[in-house]
Amino acid sequence: MKSILKLMSLSLFVIVLVSCDKGDDLNSIDVAGTYEGTLLAEVSGKSSNASKTNAETTATADITMVGDQIQVHCYNDNFDTTVMLDGFIDNNDVQVCLTGNDFESMYGHMAGERSGMNGGMNGGMNGGMMGNTNQWTQHLSDEHQQGDQHFGGFDMSEHKFEYTFNVGGNNYHFQGTRK
Repeated sequence: MKSILKLMSLSLFVIVLVSCDKGDDLNSIDVAGTYEGTLLAEVSGKSSNASKTNAETTATADITMVGDQIQVHCYNDNFDTTVMLDGFIDNNDVQVCLTGNDFESMYGHMAGERSGMNGGMNGGMNGGMMGNTNQWTQHLSDEHQQGDQHFGGFDMSEHKFEYTFNVGGNNYHFQGTRK
C-alpha cells in the first residue's frame, strides 16, 4: 500500500511539475536577433501649412532580452533610437507595450496601478500564474482603457517585427525580418 501511495505521489508531483513548466513565457520564445527591413519616416513639415512627408529607407533593429524586457535598438544612417518594451504572448505572436516613464507618459498612469493585486497573477512576461489566459488580452484588461494605442509586435510564424517609434513628435515605422 505504501508503494502505491509513493507512486501516486510521485506521479502527482511530475504532473504538477510539467504543468508549471510553461512553454508560453517570453523566455522560451526567441524574439532576440537582428531584423533587417525598412523604416518609413512620417516627418512633419517645418511650417504649419506643410503636410507630412514620407521617406522610406533601409534600417536594422537589434533586439535583445534584458531581464524580462525587450530592448530594441533601431538604426540606419539617419536614425538611431533605443526603447525598452514589455512583451505579451498573443496566441502565436508577441505583442509589445512601453515600459516605465514611457508607459506613464503615454497612458497617464504607471504600469500596475490599474491592475492592483491581480497584475502579476494573470499575464506579463513570465506567463503569469493563470496559464490558460492570453497574456495580451489580460494586459489590455489590467493596464489599458478602450482606445489606448500600441505600436507593434512580433509575428513569430513569419519571423517579423514591426514597431512605430515616436521620436521628437515624428513617427518612424520599422518593419523587418529576422536574419
